[in-house]
Amino acid sequence: MRQPRGTFRNGLLSRFEEAAPFGCRYLEIPANGIRSRTEEKQTGIGVCEILNSYGIEKLYAPAETVPDGLEYILHTDPSFPQKGADGLTHPAADLRWHDAEWLQQFCDIQIAISEYLGAPASIIEIHPGSNRSVSMKDIARAMQNIQQTYGDRFGGIAPQIVLENRNGSIIENGRQLRDFWMAVQQHAPTLAKQSGIVLDISALYTTANRRNDSFEASLTAVPIAGIRGLHVHTRHQAPSADDTIPWETVFEKVREIPHDFFINPELHHKNQVGDTIAFCERYLGEE
Repeated sequence: MRQPRGTFRNGLLSRFEEAAPFGCRYLEIPANGIRSRTEEKQTGIGVCEILNSYGIEKLYAPAETVPDGLEYILHTDPSFPQKGADGLTHPAADLRWHDAEWLQQFCDIQIAISEYLGAPASIIEIHPGSNRSVSMKDIARAMQNIQQTYGDRFGGIAPQIVLENRNGSIIENGRQLRDFWMAVQQHAPTLAKQSGIVLDISALYTTANRRNDSFEASLTAVPIAGIRGLHVHTRHQAPSADDTIPWETVFEKVREIPHDFFINPELHHKNQVGDTIAFCERYLGEE
């Protein structure tokens, strides 16, 4: 959720205080490059550029002690263009999952953020990006590399690594998610045991509309075995049964998932969190 003006990305404790009343198990912490003109002015780093240690200190709040049981997700760069302090729109971050040097830099920043926050993440969420030189195999192996590198730094406790579909990226529809999952099984089989896909329903729906495809067919193509999490929202607002998204069809598939998974409301405003959790519970039959 958006943090109070002037606090930028904040830290674990303030977010924990907001999440606890809703019974949330996880927090989500942004871990992308510079994403706004205000962040650019605060850090001196250009929009869409990767963070450094100075930028981390300017944007996050450290915690001297972290409550037992607190878990969080690092939400890494979704690769969107951003308007900079110069008033110009800057190109989206280039996610070079096939580039070993770039990947090491990516891992170093995620580790540095977690060290500053005071605890390791339970889940790291990545995005496909739009670099057409990147293959499904590249992403699968990069995810395995991230898991090992990050886990080694924090005493062998490896986080889940999940990939989110994004409208306009190289993995945006159900068929591409199926191909990605096949690549994980083939090229990173140990990763497949606990990591995989975090499915953004709203993005899948938007993609289908943009491509004049069937949303239901795209949803059907998403492999159940690969789904480790869901983003449930309607353009980052609370979902409703009156939405054009066929939520009953969505949750028919969700109820078939045979393993544990997380649900992320992915909302911007706190006053919609409770309604979204209740919405999911109704469709899951957990009320």
